[in-house]
Amino acid sequence: MVNIPSQTSATPPPATLAALPLVPLAPDDIPLGEALPWAIVDRNGEPLLAEGDIVPTPAGRDWLFTSFAPHRIANLGEDDTTPSDVAPPLAPSPDPAAPAALGATQPQYALTDLNLHPGDWLQIQLPPGAGSQRLRTRVIGYAPNQMLFVTAPTGRAAPHALQASERLELWTFSGEDIYHFVCTVERVKRLPFDYVVLSAPAQIRRKVLRRSQRVSARLVVSVSAGEARHLALLQDVSAEGVSLLADTPLGAPGDSLHLAFRVRVGDIDMPIDTAGTIRSVQQGDDGSHLHGIELSALDPSHYVALKCYVYERLLALGGA
Repeated sequence: MVNIPSQTSATPPPATLAALPLVPLAPDDIPLGEALPWAIVDRNGEPLLAEGDIVPTPAGRDWLFTSFAPHRIANLGEDDTTPSDVAPPLAPSPDPAAPAALGATQPQYALTDLNLHPGDWLQIQLPPGAGSQRLRTRVIGYAPNQMLFVTAPTGRAAPHALQASERLELWTFSGEDIYHFVCTVERVKRLPFDYVVLSAPAQIRRKVLRRSQRVSARLVVSVSAGEARHLALLQDVSAEGVSLLADTPLGAPGDSLHLAFRVRVGDIDMPIDTAGTIRSVQQGDDGSHLHGIELSALDPSHYVALKCYVYERLLALGGA
């Protein structure tokens, strides 16, 4: 039976990961067939395996180091670390949306179409020259003139201090579709708390999401098929299915598997534990095997978590 990521073992939220240095791991640091004494993250702080998870075999451990750069969070006061041990954030993928053809009529959208509510997340792309990372902020509210009030942005690296007159690109999920728009920083306020005033949203674009939206990902999955246990790479995900890449076949079409992996939604590291059915298996030129897995028995809370993860990935990748 596959080791299930612990429901009570929480990986620190992104802000914590950013604040603590990471210690690179060597293969000999990772025990085989027994509970991990600490969580394993990638070089950018993304969770790979939780404390208590199991790396079953030497082949699985080798694969982990071939596919990722495993680190653990430093124990302050015990590990000899310096700020340089903190890996820089990965640059986001470019926005794949192509400019509209000249002369094409574009739909006109307004603030009300964004369906923004206090507490909703927004993704911010920093202006040119200010860095390539994306930041997150929450909506506080908006004024009658449609100016937005948002919280001070946060990010995996040290938050960027926004300046008046900066032009920002933003993304939000309306509940059905993704909207991309631009705003200008009007004011940065410190009292009674840190917040930012943005101009009314302009150049609003809408991306209609299909029912089973799929996004690329790089997640470690613990797979069990009968008594056999494997580690596999989750390459893309939707709320209805995933694609798994493994160095050996995990089964044949129609076979059932048990999957355990983790997705980060907002600041929460959510364990997903579910059965799946193999629908296709393709062998690559390098000998690897790509499996199409249907997730037909998801717990309702896990289904919602995957939908939220997909939408957040779309926002983070600029998929507007």
